[in-house]
Amino acid sequence: MVAAVEAAEGSDPAEGRLSPASSGELVDERGCLWTKSRGPLDVRLVKRLVRGADEMIVGEGAGEVLRSVPEEEREAAWALIKDGLDTAGSGTWTYRAYDFRSEDGRILLYVEEFY
Repeated sequence: MVAAVEAAEGSDPAEGRLSPASSGELVDERGCLWTKSRGPLDVRLVKRLVRGADEMIVGEGAGEVLRSVPEEEREAAWALIKDGLDTAGSGTWTYRAYDFRSEDGRILLYVEEFY
């Protein structure tokens, strides 16, 4: 049970490293620092950010592997994650979405996948 709680909170028990959602910071492949602004997000806001955010990243395996989602693939990604989003009272979920911001005001939609 302890390992399941740690994984659900986004930590990597082997390394003691927190996921971007848990630590509140994410450095992308270009070296840009993003800071968590809010989340987990409501499904309506996630849908809006899928279309409007400057960047979208999926953190596979509770944030262990960061996968950038190109703009042309966002609708397909949305189709895969929308039914698994953590929503109030859903009981079961696979994804949680967060709003991250860069110093220059850009918006990143970060979607963390849980096993």
